[in-house]
Amino acid sequence: MTLTHYTDKFSNLNMNTKDGHKSPHKVCMLLAVMELIEFGVITTNRIEFDAQLKSAFTSYFNQRRRDKDRDTPENPFYHLKSEGFWHLAYQPGVDPAAVTGYSKKNVSHAFLDDELFAFMQSPITRNDLKDALNQNLSGLAFLYRQWLVDTGHLPETVEQYGRVVEHDLPLWLQQQELTDVPVLEIKSFRAFHELAMKINQTQKSQVNDSHSYGVFSAVIHSYLGFLKDFTQVELQQDVSQIMGDQHLNETEKEILVNTRMGQGTYRRQLIDLWQGCAVTGYRNTQMLVASHIKPWRKSTPDEKLDKYNGLLLLANLDKAFDRGFITFDLHGKIMIAGCLASPQVLGIHEEMSVALLPEHQKYLGFHRGELFKGR
Repeated sequence: MTLTHYTDKFSNLNMNTKDGHKSPHKVCMLLAVMELIEFGVITTNRIEFDAQLKSAFTSYFNQRRRDKDRDTPENPFYHLKSEGFWHLAYQPGVDPAAVTGYSKKNVSHAFLDDELFAFMQSPITRNDLKDALNQNLSGLAFLYRQWLVDTGHLPETVEQYGRVVEHDLPLWLQQQELTDVPVLEIKSFRAFHELAMKINQTQKSQVNDSHSYGVFSAVIHSYLGFLKDFTQVELQQDVSQIMGDQHLNETEKEILVNTRMGQGTYRRQLIDLWQGCAVTGYRNTQMLVASHIKPWRKSTPDEKLDKYNGLLLLANLDKAFDRGFITFDLHGKIMIAGCLASPQVLGIHEEMSVALLPEHQKYLGFHRGELFKGR
């Protein structure tokens, strides 16, 4: 089968649709598989339903879900078999006709068409497959507005940016003959980045007034940031850099990749250290995100592997911390940036704190000084 065959398949998945919203589960499962292939976790055409796959799925799912969507990776793991390129290997003695859903006692693993697995292994064709997957997702306007809320924009800004990206900006781009494609139909970071470069070359005088030009520029920058998060560009770049480092052996690469992903030994160290969410104490580790205090790209090799440079947090707290909307003072008391709109809606309040050790202080000092937006 050709790449075109699979990109057509990927862009036209059979998905549950309700009130115009397509369930993102199949898209997220395939993105998770490609991520694990890219990071060297999956090296053969055998896909295990394990903790790493479920964690990768959840990461993509949280970016694409709506309120009523449920984090159930077992469903797409089973139902992708209806697409024709995803196959299930059943446990010995199991009658496939009698199986209606995933269970470990019935399903051994999944595997792909050999040609598709080869395309997923190639960084060139893999990007085409990712772009094709994102074509399935409806409601990008909703996801963009939700991203604006999650990143601390005020309600009036969310409304303005949403209106511009849905109506004003596409009309202007069409008038300038830059593209006839509506902005919200551009779901590839690479494609929108190329368009943004063209827009930057457009003279300011081509917009009716300086205010509109400033708003358009802000929205373009914002939408790029949204797609960057949506497609996990920085994570992919960091892992690619690790895998291409000729000074590292395979074991070192595996350790660093797992650490960057918040998996492996590093995650276990943070679970042992914090025993749950560092702020709330919530103990179900499947719901917790392991991430760095001092960002990966700013950390030295030793700091990247230092467990004291890590927090274990619920997803809402992790995103707020990562974005610089919250941090913690010398005594561990939470600091909330004034630009974070309605923190209570996110479950964030001024009584929160973390129990710090002396080893945490230099990393949190960096976070307060370089990332916190409340300075």
